Amino acid sequence: MAEEGKIYVCDICGQEVKVTKSGAGTLVCCNQPMHVKAG
Repeated sequence: MAEEGKIYVCDICGQEVKVTKSGAGTLVCCNQPMHVKAG
């Protein structure tokens, strides 16, 4: 589940997404799950 206010990043291409409304499911980019950006 994506958390509101968090920034997620793709480890492959570097795409970043800021979540403005949380919801069910997993953010995916380049066929891989995205991870919360550190820092």
